[in-house]
Amino acid sequence: MVFDKQFWGRGYSGERTEVFIEIVFNVLDLETVAVGYIDGNEQSKQAVERYVEKFGGTDEGLLRNWLAVGSEVFDCHRYSIRREQYQ
Repeated sequence: MVFDKQFWGRGYSGERTEVFIEIVFNVLDLETVAVGYIDGNEQSKQAVERYVEKFGGTDEGLLRNWLAVGSEVFDCHRYSIRREQYQ
């Protein structure tokens, strides 16, 4: 899910995170959650780092030219949380 810039900084990311992670591991029975933010979005960076740390995730690094939104292409920072990190 990508939030349009007009919705940045409103706390939506943190609200959905715990429920989303629980669904991924406990309902869908998947092994990994990947999350990222567009380079330069400091509010998303803080939110993502907060819940990745809470659930024991890993910083995967910077992905250049990773996300296309309309006619723009963005660099993204990617993190992952594996099932064993979550538990």
